[in-house]
Amino acid sequence: MHSDQPSPAMILPIVLVGLIVAVTSAVYGASSLARNGIRRTDLGGRLRAGAALAGAAAALMYVWGAVHLVRDETMTNQACRDAVPADQAAHLSGADVSLLPVRLNCHVTGGGSYAAAVPGYVNPALLGLALAAVVLGVFAALESERRARDDFTKREAS
Repeated sequence: MHSDQPSPAMILPIVLVGLIVAVTSAVYGASSLARNGIRRTDLGGRLRAGAALAGAAAALMYVWGAVHLVRDETMTNQACRDAVPADQAAHLSGADVSLLPVRLNCHVTGGGSYAAAVPGYVNPALLGLALAAVVLGVFAALESERRARDDFTKREAS
């Protein structure tokens, strides 16, 4: 079986950047809420903090999935044998790696492909957390715009 394995040298920068993004985002989100307290923080601040925390969780989920891709040839072969149905295990023709969605694809002769190695919850959780971060970020921007417009209207009225 031929496999197109990522080298640890390729995964290491992904892991390091992902961890830096996750820690930075988590610190920003938590400190934003802690600065004034959750109850005294305005809606825009809470939305921005939520977006940062969801982004941090998405980055950590991506890193978790990428770590599962670091395998040697023997581990890849075993993961593929475990992923394909027993009657097709003898027909494994190769494996390749996808970084988005995060997975190891095991190919069998005849055109079938099976996901292996990366836990099944990683990609749905990654998608959900990334979408939550984007939606919260958009709502934070809209809230900031609304507040600025209201402040301008109040100043013009005075």
